[in-house]
Amino acid sequence: MIADASCNVVYYSDLLPGRCPVAYRAMADILDRYGVPHTALTGTKDIWVRDFMPIQAFHDRYLRYSYTPDYLRDDEHYRHTMSDPVTVCRENGVTVDGSLESIRLDGGNVVRSSTKFIMTAKVFEENPAIPVRELCRMLEEGFGAEMVVLPWDAKEIYGHADGIVRIVDADTAIMGNYRQIDPRMGQRFLNMLKARFRTVHELHFDVERLSRYSWAYINWLQTDRVIVVPSFGVPEDEQAQRQIEQWMPEYRGRIELAAACDLVRGGGAFNCATWTVYEAFANRRLDDGTCR
Repeated sequence: MIADASCNVVYYSDLLPGRCPVAYRAMADILDRYGVPHTALTGTKDIWVRDFMPIQAFHDRYLRYSYTPDYLRDDEHYRHTMSDPVTVCRENGVTVDGSLESIRLDGGNVVRSSTKFIMTAKVFEENPAIPVRELCRMLEEGFGAEMVVLPWDAKEIYGHADGIVRIVDADTAIMGNYRQIDPRMGQRFLNMLKARFRTVHELHFDVERLSRYSWAYINWLQTDRVIVVPSFGVPEDEQAQRQIEQWMPEYRGRIELAAACDLVRGGGAFNCATWTVYEAFANRRLDDGTCR
């Protein structure tokens, strides 16, 4: 499976610059500074492209799944914001493999590395007709990696793993500050991660009053050259940056804070709002001006 650390091109919805101009400009400026190609996807109906774009399992294989999340399809006020992945991929020249199209899931519920991927049990709730073992087998065979399942915190309707944890390598994961927000649920996540990873780090913030956006630091944008961490003008910003750099020393000096208040108000942060992939000739795209 293509790990976040291998991704060298960033895509985002063409709606993002207009809806979240501060976060978009901050992110784009950092990507430009580090020479990371980035470009807009057309045909989208919302900015959360991570959820509906295909998952890159291998260099030349993009897996399409069924994107019909209950929090959109069952709500008449938001149903019109549900992007059609087939249309978006066709408009943007993305060739997909439909071998997982019978499985209903969100891309935000797939946290990946080269050997493991993490999902919450929301995927089982969304696919009641498929036996659990069969669903796990299908996902592991499709992604070419080992599946790690976390419980679904039903108070968080999206059920996305990328708001809980990120994978550093086969033996190491970083969990958000969930135990500061919900000690019982956070402990359940921690126990299950420790059973599958040798080392699990936890973000923790030493502040008098925790920011309501503290959950979002784990939802960073990662490429091979830089990690873009959301910031909100609060003390937790620098604490998050220092902790991530300590646990990911290969990115020392390349972990950047980017203002994200206008983005996080919509319920997500930089990972949610981007689709990151590995492209063999990414640097050529900078040279010929097809990105940015």
